[in-house]
Parts: sequence; C-alpha cells; structure tokens
Amino acid sequence: MLHHPNTSEYTLDTVRDTDPLLQHSSSFYGSADSTKRPSSSRLLLSAALRMAVLFFVSTFVLGGTLFLALPTVHPDDRPLLHIPKSFDDLKALNGLLKKYRDIYPERTLVCYVITYLFLQAFSLPGSMYLSILGGAVWGVPVALPVACTCIATGATLCYLISAAFGPALLTVPRWKARLDTWSEKLCQQRDNIISFLIVLRIAPFPPHWVINIVCPHVGIGLLPFWFSTWLGVFGVTVIHTTIGGGLDEMTSAADFHLFSWKNFLLLSAVVVGVLIPVGLRYYFKREAASATAMEGADLPEELPQDGDDRILAVGPLSLSKKPTSPQVASIYASKDNSFYANQQPEQDEDVDDDDDDEDEDIILEAGPAIVIKSSQDGSSSGSATH
Repeated sequence: MLHHPNTSEYTLDTVRDTDPLLQHSSSFYGSADSTKRPSSSRLLLSAALRMAVLFFVSTFVLGGTLFLALPTVHPDDRPLLHIPKSFDDLKALNGLLKKYRDIYPERTLVCYVITYLFLQAFSLPGSMYLSILGGAVWGVPVALPVACTCIATGATLCYLISAAFGPALLTVPRWKARLDTWSEKLCQQRDNIISFLIVLRIAPFPPHWVINIVCPHVGIGLLPFWFSTWLGVFGVTVIHTTIGGGLDEMTSAADFHLFSWKNFLLLSAVVVGVLIPVGLRYYFKREAASATAMEGADLPEELPQDGDDRILAVGPLSLSKKPTSPQVASIYASKDNSFYANQQPEQDEDVDDDDDDEDEDIILEAGPAIVIKSSQDGSSSGSATH
C-alpha cells in the first residue's frame, strides 16, 4: 500500500480507532464489512456537535478567566469591556485599559492574552484591533512580541482543533480532492516549506484561517507551523502596533493608513528577507550539482568488456639502436620525417660510442699479478729432493 509523503497523522484512519461511530468498521481494504459504514453526513454532524461543545466550554473558560483576572471595574466602565469592532470601540477600550494598566499590569496583560488566544483559536474577527490596542497600551517594543506570540499560539490551537475534528471532512470527496491538490503543491515546496508558509501568511490570499485548518491534513508539523506563523505575521504586526502607538492622536479609522507605500515597502522587505535563504539554497544546490558533474567527467572511461585491448593514450616512439624490423627501419630511413632527420646525426654518434663501449672490456680495479707455475717445474723440483 502506497503512503503519500505528505500524509498527515491526523486522518480518518486515526479517528476510526476512537470514534464510536467507526469502531465496528473493517480495517482491511476491499474486504466485506459485517456492519454498515456510517454515512458522511452522520460523521459531519458528530464533528459539528463536538465542535459546538468545545466552543461553549472555551467561552466559559474565557469568561471565568476574565472574571477572576479582571480588577474591580467601575459600573460605568463595564459597557466598554468587549471585543472592539469599530474605531470608537477601540478608542474607548484603549482609555479603559490605560486606566487599569498602571494599577494592575499583570492582570491586564493576562486578560489581553487569553482574549487574543480565544479569537485566534476559533478564527473570529477582531485580531487586528487587538494588535493595534496592544501597541496603544504597551507600546511597540512590548506589544510586538506579545501579539506575534499570541497569534502563533492561537493559530496552533486552531491547528489542533482541525486535527481533532477535521478528518470528518475527508469523507466528502470534494474536500478530499482539494486536500490532495494542496498536498501535491506543498510536496513540491518540501525543501522550502518554512519560507513557503511565511509567504502565505504575508499574502492576502488564502485567508489565514484556511491555512490553520488545512495544514494538519497535508503533512505540516506542529513546530514548523508555529515558527512560520510567528515570522509570517511579524511584518503585519509591526504595522498594526505602530498604528496603535499613535492611536491617541487619531480621529477616525481613515488615519490608520494601512495601505501606504511605507507599509508596502516594509512587507516587501520581509518577503525579500524570507526568499534569500531559498535563493542561497538553490544556488548552492546548483553549484554542488555542477561540481558532481565535473568530477564524473574527470573519471576514466570504463574498459571494454569484450576483452579487446584499448589504447587510452599514445606516447612518442622509442628510438632503438638498431632497427629490428623492416617497418621500423623504413621509419628511421625516411627523409620526410623532420624529427628523425634532425635527431639522426646525434643518435648515430651515440650509437657508435655505445658500440665501442660494448666491444671493449671495462676494467673496474686492477689487483696484484698472479704467477702460475708449470707442472714440469714442479716435477723436477720434486725429483731433486729425493
């Protein structure tokens, strides 16, 4: 059975072991099931009910946290405590938070963070206003890392929710076909997946909530998802928190100037910075491929397998003293060969000297003379003694 490289661990097969609606289904592909498999609509209804329960529980946790963490608010200020949806709501909430910021700094920050996480986890509108509000209350140096961390962590919660309840969508052929298409596109960018996800966060399309829902089902891990989300929203969050720094001097939402050349150049610089590692990786990969190709070209060719001799290189002919065959003699005797014609006189002299040396015996060292007596002298001397 083939396994797609981008297959996520959060699939319908994972839910089948824990979902009571799928416990009696057969695990063998193509085998006859003893029980009827639940329909797609039933699985979607079950996932929707569980999602609704999770939303109400999360809302209760948010309300309880705000009830415990918020300081005692004056009755006249309580109507101002809600998620801002307009410029006037944002201005009023900014004044209220600044009033309690100096008295209860930790509580104010906890309420801000838990509210931001709730909005991001369920992809609710209002995140931009919270980023602007953070810049207005705490300034850009504090609000920028806090807002980026809240966005990345809240998107990760949405990632986990989709991983838990999203596999029911795989029973719908249309959604499954789209996920397969997106999975193939991500597979093509596997070497540059972090940069690819960062660019998707900066681009206006697709919406961020779509990325949060799709990523767990196309093979994107949890850590790369969080890291790419933090870096991807950094440029936009700089713009939002900077706008919040001047919120007190603004009179309407038109003073935000979200679409300006300054903001465009800032986001372009972030995109260029993200694409620099991609370009360097492509350059070094190409250089490595060319170096490998050159090394392969320098290797000697393989010898023939049929046993025939093969001449790899031809050197100069050796000059022997005397030709040993008519063919070699004809080469020496040729007058057209300028090389041999120029070298012939010197070679003749060398050959004559070598012949003389070979004919004569060479005395390396002379020792004392040896006197050999004849046998007749020896016999005569022997008779005389007798």
